[in-house]
Amino acid sequence: MIFTFRFITDEEESFIMDININHNQTFEQLHDAIQEKLDYDPAQLASFFISNESWEKLQEITLLDMGVEGCKNMADSRIEDFFTAKNQHLLYEFDYLAGRLFFGNVIRTIDAASPIDLPSVSKLEGPIPPQIKRFDVNLNDEDWGNDEIEDEYGDFEDELPEDLEDYNIHEDNSI
Repeated sequence: MIFTFRFITDEEESFIMDININHNQTFEQLHDAIQEKLDYDPAQLASFFISNESWEKLQEITLLDMGVEGCKNMADSRIEDFFTAKNQHLLYEFDYLAGRLFFGNVIRTIDAASPIDLPSVSKLEGPIPPQIKRFDVNLNDEDWGNDEIEDEYGDFEDELPEDLEDYNIHEDNSI
């Protein structure tokens, strides 16, 4: 049986990605297809979550064995072990530190052999979200309250040596 998963994101309204995969293929193969098609770094941590219609995380399937009881591994978990029909839900966490997700569901099942190698992406539309969201932080001294610290302790910059040779640093010194 062939499953077609549609992935969307809440970051880019027009982003849609459909991936076809055989029932006996693994979540690692699905992960690799996503990573390759979106030109993401496959070394980054990622997880799939089987979810309900309310997008609650029910079962985690991780890229690496995290040693967490009840957690499955992508390489050992086949699609058919978790999906049997249309409209079942799946989350794909691709930016682990920021908790960013693709929302997926089974939009089609075909009870036939595929004439092409799977997994394959059959549809990709819209801007691709960056794999890792970078936050632009422009903080100045006022944001950190450094004026208060300076008033209490003086100006630290006046105490720094101009040349580190004053500290007689050698490569053979250990900390």
